[in-house]
Amino acid sequence: MGSPVDTWNDIAGPMYMGANSSWEVIWLLVAIALCILPLIVGSKHELDAYKKVANNGDHPKG
Repeated sequence: MGSPVDTWNDIAGPMYMGANSSWEVIWLLVAIALCILPLIVGSKHELDAYKKVANNGDHPKG
């Protein structure tokens, strides 16, 4: 396209403007939290459901 590109560093900067800044760590922590949060919420839901079944004696018939 007529752009002078000598190295990949010339391309990486405009593609990812957060590189080599504190935002990189912030987005990493956000991504980790978004992976762990559903595990915690799902585990709590399952434990509550098991406790409810154990207290009410509502065992599935099968």
